Amino acid sequence: MTKATDKPVSEWISARHVQHLVTAGDSLSLPMDLLLSEVGLKRSAFADVDNQVPISYLEDLLIASAPYFSDPLMGLHLAQYVQPATFGAIGYIAQACPHFSDVLAILPRFNGLLSDIGHSAVKFAPGTVSVHWQCLAGGPIFRRHASEYVLGAFTVLAHLLMPEQKLIFSSVQFTHEAPRDSKLLRDYLAMFKCPVYFSQPHTSITMPVSILKAQLRHGDTFMKDMLERHALQQLQQRSQQRSLIDDVRQLISAMLHEQLPDKDRVAAQLGMSGRSLHRKLQDLGYSYRDLLDDVRLTTAFKLLDNQTLPLAEVSDSLGFSTRQAFMRWFKQHTDKTTTEYRQCKTKNLE
Repeated sequence: MTKATDKPVSEWISARHVQHLVTAGDSLSLPMDLLLSEVGLKRSAFADVDNQVPISYLEDLLIASAPYFSDPLMGLHLAQYVQPATFGAIGYIAQACPHFSDVLAILPRFNGLLSDIGHSAVKFAPGTVSVHWQCLAGGPIFRRHASEYVLGAFTVLAHLLMPEQKLIFSSVQFTHEAPRDSKLLRDYLAMFKCPVYFSQPHTSITMPVSILKAQLRHGDTFMKDMLERHALQQLQQRSQQRSLIDDVRQLISAMLHEQLPDKDRVAAQLGMSGRSLHRKLQDLGYSYRDLLDDVRLTTAFKLLDNQTLPLAEVSDSLGFSTRQAFMRWFKQHTDKTTTEYRQCKTKNLE
C-alpha cells in the first residue's frame, strides 16, 4: 500500500463509494485487480466501508482505466445504481426522516461524513429550494465526474424515498461545460427529468419548495434521532483525530526540508514531550513512524513526477542518507522501483 487508507487522510472519500466504483468495473468485465494494482490499491482498502480512501487513488484509477474503458459521463452513470446504504449513516437517517425537508436539513449538518472533498448547502429562493455542492479537490476531470455523481446520487436517493413523486426537480446546473457530443444530453434528461444547464456559476439542483412537505413512507422520528446522535459522534471523533494528525503531518512536511524530523522535535513544536505525543497518537491508532512514512511517500511521488530530478536529490530532500537507502524504502512501500514508477507515470500521461 502506498498510503494508510485505513486511517484518516487529506482529501478522501468513503470506501463505500470506491467499492461502488469497483463493483461497477467488475460488472463491465474490466481488469479491476490489475488496475487497482497499477495505482497501488488493494480490495482490502475498501473492504471496511468506513475506511477513507485518498482521491489521488481515484484520479490515478481514471487514468489507468482509460485504455480499457472510456465513459465521458462515468460519474453520472455510476449514480444510477446507488442505494441508501451507499450513503452510510446519511442514507439510513434519510430513510427514517418523516418529511423530505428533514432530508435536506441533514445534508449540510453532516457535511464531511462521507468525504472531505466538497461542501454542500441548501439555499432558498421565492418558491424554490436548491441543493448546492462545490467540489474542492482534484483536477478538472475528477471534479466533473464527482459533481455529476453527487447530484445524480442525490436524485436517485430522492426518487427512492418518494417513489410516488414522478417529477421532483425543476432544473440542474453544472459549472463545467456541456459534453461535446450533444447525444449525451439525453443521458442527463434520463437521470434528472428536467432541464440541465452547463457553464453556470455553481453546481446545484433546484426543486419547488412544496416538495419539502412530502411525507416519507418509512419516517420514524425516534430512529432518526438515534441515528443522528450516532452520526454526530462519528463527526466529533473524526474532528478530534484530524486536529492532532493534521498538525503532526504539517510539521513533518515543513521540517522535512531542513532535516529528517524526529518525534521529539515535532512534539516540542506542539508543546509536549515525545512520550506524550507517542501516547496520544497511539490512542488514535497511529504511530509517529506511520505519519512520517506517509508524508515522505506523498512527497516522494511529487518529486518523482519530475522526470528530470536526479534520484540523489530526491533522496536528499526526503532525509535519506543515500540514494540506495531511498530506493530500498520506496520499493518496500510501493512494490515498485523508482524507475518502474516513473515509467508507469509517463505511460499514463501519454
